Amino acid sequence: MVFEIDAQTVPCTGVGPMECLRIRAPGEEEWRLFYDSIQGFTFEPGFRYVVEVDRTRVENPPADASSFRYRLVEVISKEPEG
Repeated sequence: MVFEIDAQTVPCTGVGPMECLRIRAPGEEEWRLFYDSIQGFTFEPGFRYVVEVDRTRVENPPADASSFRYRLVEVISKEPEG
């Protein structure tokens, strides 16, 4: 999967208050909140990213956890905001 990641996180509520990435797929106009983490990816505020990730289904996830796990495959681009 390929995601574009916005340059700033936003406050959101998952299990509790947290900061979420804003992501969208190529060609999408609207950002959506991303409550999960991406293994191997370190977010730096002020940069927009395009990343390729591998998504795998988690068998029997805890009730408060995602049924998917995301792992960074490649940072396709990292551009300063603006």
